[in-house]
Amino acid sequence: DTDADLLTDDDVSDNDPKEILEKIQEQKDIIANVRSRPWSMKKKLKVLDAARRYVEKHEGRLSKTNGYSEAGKEAWRKFKRTANNVCVVLTPWDMRIKTIESYFGSGVASYFIFLRWLVQINVIMAIITTAFLVVPEILVGNTTAGYKQIPVSERKSKWDLHTIWSFGGRLQHSVLFYGYYTNDRVVGNGYRIPLAYFLVGIATFAYSFMALLRKMAKNSRLNGSASSEDDYTFSWRLFSSWDYTIGNQETAENKSAAIATVLREAIVEEQEKEKKEYTRVKLLIFLRVVANILVLLLLAGSLYSIQFAVNRAQSLENEERESTFWEQNELSIVVTAVTMITPSLFEVIGSMEKYHPRNTLRIQLARILMLYLGNLYSLMIGLLGHVAEATAHQQDDTELHKNEWHNVTEAPGNTNIVKKLMSYDRINGSYLEHEVFKNKTAVPGQRTECWETYVGQELMKLTIIDLISTVLTILIVDFIRALFVRYFNRCCCWDMENQFPEYGEFKIAENVLHLIYNQGITWVGTFFSPLLPALNVIKLTLIMYIRSWALATCNVPHQRVFRASRQVSNLRKIYSIRCKIYGKLSNNFYLAMLLFMLFLSLLPTVWVIVKHPPSSCGPFRNREWMYTIVTETMDNDIPSWMKKALGYLTTPVVILPSILLLVMVIYYLQAIARSSKEANNRLKLQLHYERKE
Repeated sequence: DTDADLLTDDDVSDNDPKEILEKIQEQKDIIANVRSRPWSMKKKLKVLDAARRYVEKHEGRLSKTNGYSEAGKEAWRKFKRTANNVCVVLTPWDMRIKTIESYFGSGVASYFIFLRWLVQINVIMAIITTAFLVVPEILVGNTTAGYKQIPVSERKSKWDLHTIWSFGGRLQHSVLFYGYYTNDRVVGNGYRIPLAYFLVGIATFAYSFMALLRKMAKNSRLNGSASSEDDYTFSWRLFSSWDYTIGNQETAENKSAAIATVLREAIVEEQEKEKKEYTRVKLLIFLRVVANILVLLLLAGSLYSIQFAVNRAQSLENEERESTFWEQNELSIVVTAVTMITPSLFEVIGSMEKYHPRNTLRIQLARILMLYLGNLYSLMIGLLGHVAEATAHQQDDTELHKNEWHNVTEAPGNTNIVKKLMSYDRINGSYLEHEVFKNKTAVPGQRTECWETYVGQELMKLTIIDLISTVLTILIVDFIRALFVRYFNRCCCWDMENQFPEYGEFKIAENVLHLIYNQGITWVGTFFSPLLPALNVIKLTLIMYIRSWALATCNVPHQRVFRASRQVSNLRKIYSIRCKIYGKLSNNFYLAMLLFMLFLSLLPTVWVIVKHPPSSCGPFRNREWMYTIVTETMDNDIPSWMKKALGYLTTPVVILPSILLLVMVIYYLQAIARSSKEANNRLKLQLHYERKE
């Protein structure tokens, strides 16, 4: 009866579509059930090939449109599968992160995935600033403006190493910083650089907010669809973790190491669940109180040291002498030293609190976040306070010189002197360097004549010094330490690999918060230095390679391995129909801290735009406030009918109902989310009962 399944073209009449359709259905049934037939493999392949050829030939004869449609769908499925494979191959550092996860666990791998996502964010920010600010300024900007020219006294040293390191000379008068951009309202064929500068500053923050919220929403959606792993944990992971499609030895070794790491994580979780209460409760409470007091003292000392460095830098600028290398970089070095040393002290203090490893990680993250936020705000408050004070002194001195100008011009016989005064310095708009006032006292803080560029230079130096200190820390603390332990262990009377100094462990909390702090500096400094995101891309890329190299060669896995919890959203992207975990971690806990840092980084920029008048350089010079460029554009470039429409939209008649509607929509969406969460919990409970029965 098996030969009846093999059909030829003569078995069916070409003129009977009904019979052809019946035979096609029979052959499709054969294709679907050929695996269950008690035939040899050779026979199965032969019947399957004949059935497929018959279906392809006669089904297309019945309906060419249907055949073309099926062929198109099949081609589209193949294309999507190929595109997904190409995306996986082109994903930066994918195999590197998978290897790290297999040997060091999901918590360490989440740091590198978080770093990769930050690189993507900074690439988009760099593209925005370069396309809409840097390139137009280079192509159509006013390069003959006086404030863009290097002063005569600085031209000889504009390419000296000392000048380049402090971002002075040619670098200061370039597209790197705020002060170089033209203030002409329209340049070229109608491009408005001042308006573009203002809108790009808003766009970078808006894009960062949208990217963060979108990522967090995606992670929450995946977390809601993830199943519980509380039942039969070891059975699931022991019998269902292997991927039978692996055909490479290195991949198999990585997978084996990953399964072993996951099992260790599960064992630690179960041990922590079964751990008895700490018997010496009073001593534990006392140790935790002492630990928190020490943390507060360290935070206060860090803030005081930064404020002291800012005040010292201000006093050194008022002195009429050339500053040394240490004095010029003292502020950046102090900030970097505080951010590098204090987290290690937090870790030592946290070891006496006896928390669960995951809770220890969260508390460590919170403390370091407070440290970094305090350092960043202390630095910005010190710099902007210094700028405000110097600007006030400069305005008072300008009024004094205007009065002297009036007295000189009104005096008879001073025609030649007036001509000399007419050739005043166009770079900074002051009268300090001329013969009439050569005996006057210099204005304190004369670097703040273009204070936006000064702030950008300090943040740029802070970024560079932070990168250098990170590399040196990795080389000294990890690499040299590993070499010392490796080669001197034989000569020592104790086991140096398992006791002091031992191999270093990867500090997840400190390194994650360091990335968030670094990104906060980038967000704050983008308005003052448009190319800072591009520099940060280079910095993060170097950190990715150096950190991964040090991790693979110098560090060892944590002695107490623990998995990234659901609150930290240890999520993985599902690629296959069988819902196998592919290993792409996304941490909502990290993203929430980054969102908080973004909000706090926005406040100094908003204060500068709204409350502080611009200096005598850059795209907003000769304007009372930076935001007046918007009203100026609306008055000069927008048609009258659009002005009326915008004026109507900004009235309370429109704003109040819109706010009420938004509140109602938010409440409705929250109600839907709550109901969906309850339904999801009921389904999970039902599945739990089904597994128990």
